[in-house]
Amino acid sequence: MPARFIALLLLFLSGQILAAELKPFSATYTASYNGIGVTATRELSGRNNSWRLDFNADSLFADIREYSRFGIEQGRLIPQHYEYHRTGLGRDKHTVLNFEPKEGEPAQRRVVNVSNAKRTLENAPENVLDKINYPLQLALDVANKKKDLEYQVADGRKIREYKFTVAGTEKLQTPLGLIETIKVERVRDGDSERETIIWLAPKWNYALVKLMQQEEDGETYQIALTKLSIDGKNIASSQ
Repeated sequence: MPARFIALLLLFLSGQILAAELKPFSATYTASYNGIGVTATRELSGRNNSWRLDFNADSLFADIREYSRFGIEQGRLIPQHYEYHRTGLGRDKHTVLNFEPKEGEPAQRRVVNVSNAKRTLENAPENVLDKINYPLQLALDVANKKKDLEYQVADGRKIREYKFTVAGTEKLQTPLGLIETIKVERVRDGDSERETIIWLAPKWNYALVKLMQQEEDGETYQIALTKLSIDGKNIASSQ
């Protein structure tokens, strides 16, 4: 299983939220690549202004453990701490980041790379996000009907920019039943043949129901929701 497919899992397994309000959740997803299965779980815990988002993925090739701690102010996530740990799939990889205010410059932040100080970002934008909480911000913004779906994400020594657009609605059949979804597409350069589409379910607090990515070589990867609980309540197939 290629690293880009593992990265796909990390970047787009977004969270479950009510419009204008985060709620704890636990979600399980399945995915496959050339017949090789992957099971992934994502869990949001916390209350008020203190939250933690955990992601775990297991396959024959790699185990991934990742989490983000953050606050929230007026609907905007404020990253505090991020960790990524991967074993298998070639070399093991470990990344630990601290997000700090930049003294004397309120419009900027520091992203301190605890694992490798040379990769610290000294001049990150004030609204910088980490690699697993930005999809949660995307879902929150879609829930609140925001039009500007652009995000700046700390990734190594770079700030990567991601832009999305709402493409309409679509009903999807899932293991939890038929559900109306909002279809969101990533906006790429005009000459890119890659395509990324995610489906969010408003009735299930904007849970990610499905993700599809098509690569330039025509290969397609998909991720699908199989189990979901929100604020301790299981979502049954009749809901």
